[in-house]
Amino acid sequence: MAHQHGGYFSIDLYAFKSKLKSINPEFKLISALLTLILTIIFNNIFVSGYVLFLMFFLTVSLGGMDFKEYISILLTPLSFIILASIGIALGISTEYMGEFHIKIGFFYIYTSKDQLIETAKLIIKVLACVSVMQGLILSTMPYEIINALRKLHVPKLIIELMNLIYRFIFILIESYSNMKNSAMSRMGYHNFKTSISTFGNIASNILVVSLKKANAYYTAMEARCFDGDLNFLEDKKSLNKNHIFVVFISILFMFVIWLFTLRFNI
Repeated sequence: MAHQHGGYFSIDLYAFKSKLKSINPEFKLISALLTLILTIIFNNIFVSGYVLFLMFFLTVSLGGMDFKEYISILLTPLSFIILASIGIALGISTEYMGEFHIKIGFFYIYTSKDQLIETAKLIIKVLACVSVMQGLILSTMPYEIINALRKLHVPKLIIELMNLIYRFIFILIESYSNMKNSAMSRMGYHNFKTSISTFGNIASNILVVSLKKANAYYTAMEARCFDGDLNFLEDKKSLNKNHIFVVFISILFMFVIWLFTLRFNI
């Protein structure tokens, strides 16, 4: 059940095992959203670094999550972040420009110190934002997040779509894994040509299987008297004043870091 490409329910398992699961879910949701918004607004590399460290401390040290598992999950979106940041770090021109450049044929690929700093800020800020939402997900069961959103009067349609999409992602991953294992047992990845053919067959079958499973699961929900509302049993978790104080101090420290690092202009 460890975090691997195959441990489908590991996210729920981590939330269930977290030592922070007893904290009021509405409080955790509001705290995470507030931290996320401030990280984006400040756009400060030092604040982003502080948020990264803070979420690591909360999730690993206080939440009891394994260090390697936490890093593995946090770095999963890093490749997408880096690819998205290439457009900021690099530019293309037919003329000589930029502090650093490489000439390829008749055009230049260039960058500058300011562009590299801006890219570094973006990568760290995005990782900090991801760590905030990751910290929430790894310490709060999905149904608690959904109930918290409902209490915050988020539109019902959005909440139900979130829940169904979240659950259906794992169903599709499991279907894909079964198809891939079946193809591997039949030498479907013997060489590059067969791998391409197998991938295409699996991609087309996934669409058919997803439609069939969607109908089957909706029928199952109707058989259990589904009337448009997704209701979950939830434990009563009282709000602790000490938790409010800790979050207040953490957010106040974000402001302090931002004020003291304004002169660095990064």
